[in-house]
Amino acid sequence: MVSISLRNVCLDYPLYGAYDFSLKRRLLGHLIREPGEMRTIRAVDDVTIEAEPGARIGLAGPNGSGKSTLLRLIAGVYPPSSGHLEVRGNIVPLLGLNAGANLDFVAEDNIALLLRIGGRKPTRSVIDEIWAFTELETRMQRLPLRMFSSGMLMRVLFATATAFPADILLLDEWLSVVDEHFAEKAERRLQNLVSQAAIVIIASHDQPLLRRTCTSIINLDHGRIASTMTVEPPATQTFELREKRA
Repeated sequence: MVSISLRNVCLDYPLYGAYDFSLKRRLLGHLIREPGEMRTIRAVDDVTIEAEPGARIGLAGPNGSGKSTLLRLIAGVYPPSSGHLEVRGNIVPLLGLNAGANLDFVAEDNIALLLRIGGRKPTRSVIDEIWAFTELETRMQRLPLRMFSSGMLMRVLFATATAFPADILLLDEWLSVVDEHFAEKAERRLQNLVSQAAIVIIASHDQPLLRRTCTSIINLDHGRIASTMTVEPPATQTFELREKRA
């Protein structure tokens, strides 16, 4: 069964030489065998979360509270320093779309690379379907991503990241795109992913969004769970993933 289990999980970042950022001091310290000083910062502190199919969890809190770090820990980007972490099911982590992309590679090769990283086979038909979703000219498949505008790059990376459904969907804020037409198209695609996923976890500053979308909201403060709030299920199964405007 699809599930996420975190029990008393902590994540510590090492800060090497945090006491002195002088390059000269570091070099001289190495030559005279002066012992270095290592400090750590606790980014996730004693977090316990249990999620089963149907869970729609929101992560709230100010910048630096640990929302994005916690998502990356669940995605397997970081190993926990202590505690128990177990994830059952395949994950689509929409955390940083450009992670794993090489801007010097042509677009088609990047799509194939990102699919392999995600454990998918980059067949010709799959790549063609992804490219068709971008609505970009076919000739651009053979151009390096470095030549793409930010909007074009976002189209390619978003289309690739969302090409397959997942058991667990991790979202870090809403993904912005340049033009309104593609934003609406991306919204519909993401809505479909959300509806198919067994578990969804969204990190956002937008409280109305979290209240519309989630069944529970976890408020984080300096890496710790400050409070957990249960939210009444939405009246419909349509999830609004963008901020509503008056």
